This record gives sequence, structure tokens and C-alpha cells, in this order.
Amino acid sequence: MMANTNPPNVAQDLLRIHRAITRGLTVGAEKGAEFARGGFPDPGLSQGFAAYLQGLSAVLKAHHLGEDEVAFPFFRERLPSSLYERLSDDHHKIEALLKTLNQAIANVGSSGSQADLNRLVDCLHSITVVWTPHIALEEGHFSPEALAAVMTLEEQGRMSGAMAKHSQEHATPSYLALPFTLFNLQPEDRAAMAAAMPSMVVDELVPKVWKDQWAPMRPFLLE
Repeated sequence: MMANTNPPNVAQDLLRIHRAITRGLTVGAEKGAEFARGGFPDPGLSQGFAAYLQGLSAVLKAHHLGEDEVAFPFFRERLPSSLYERLSDDHHKIEALLKTLNQAIANVGSSGSQADLNRLVDCLHSITVVWTPHIALEEGHFSPEALAAVMTLEEQGRMSGAMAKHSQEHATPSYLALPFTLFNLQPEDRAAMAAAMPSMVVDELVPKVWKDQWAPMRPFLLE
């Protein structure tokens, strides 16, 4: 893996993880509706779909936890705003919805009934209703220009590293969460995110050690 020579940019880090989660929500809702109408064409596909959504849930929960515990306490000091209460409230709303989603995922993985799929799709839509304006607020308030004005490159580097470490510790199982994140990104974003990861993860764990565990998700991922 090539070393990451780009300067650290926390705002771009946020944009990338937002893009991966947004695609996951969209694909999950679209495919869930499709399977609710016509069933799973291959019995094994229900397991892959459940794994894909398990990755989505893990990444989304860990992302918000990282913001609450790592990013926002620092940002509050540099960019004071009443916005943080709104963002925190959104996190709590989505966390409650994720509990419902996780139960629906477990049901789909075991039975894949039409009723379970409909509940799952409804939950994904409910999350999206909160998520879409939520990330618009974040991306506007924590833009590259806004963060560059209050953070040095060294601070951005430390923040990027701290957020990545926190995510690796809390987005579990890693064998689903990391492939989910990487392969819900377009090649340019994927390369930028992979460049900031340990070479062992990108060159060994994801493509080799974990391959059989995340491979059932392939029909829902980007190439």
C-alpha cells in the first residue's frame, strides 16, 4: 500500500464516511423493497443482505459515537454553536432506530419474510429522514474551510488518527464494518480512506483473512 501523502483533512474524512453510510441506507432500502416484493432469488442472498445491513448499522453507530466522544468536544472549543445539541439529539434518535433495525436484520437473516423486510425498509426510511438533514448541517458547519480556519494541519492529523482508531475499536465486527465502508465508496474516496489505514488491514485482512466472512455482501457493494 502506498503511503498517504495528502495533507490531513478532517472535513473530507467526514464526507467520505457520510457517503458510505448514505449509500448503505439507499441500497438497503431499495433492495429490501425489491426482496419484499419478489423474495430472495437465491437463499444465500438473504444472509449476504443481513451481513450488509449489519455492517451499515455497526458503522453508523460507531461514527456517531466517535463524533460524540472525540470530534465534538474538540470542535465545541474552536467552533462554539448551539448546533451541537441538535446534532446530539439526532444521534439519539438514530440510535433508537438502530435498535429496531438490528432486530429486523436478525429476523431477515433467519427467515426473510415479507413482513420482516417491510419493517426493515420502513426503519431504513425513518433513519434516512433524520440522517439527510443531519449530515447537511454537519457538512456545512464543519466544512474544509471552517476547520482549516481553526485547526492546524497537525491538529487535523491527530483528529483524523483519533477518529480512525475510535472507529476501529467500536465498529464491530471489523470483518464486516471495514469492507462495508471501503466498498461503499467510489474508487477515489476508497483509495484515500485506505491510504490512511494500516497496510496489514488493507493488504492482508480485508482481501485475504476476512474475505470469506464479508464475501456474501458482494452483490450489494461497489466493485
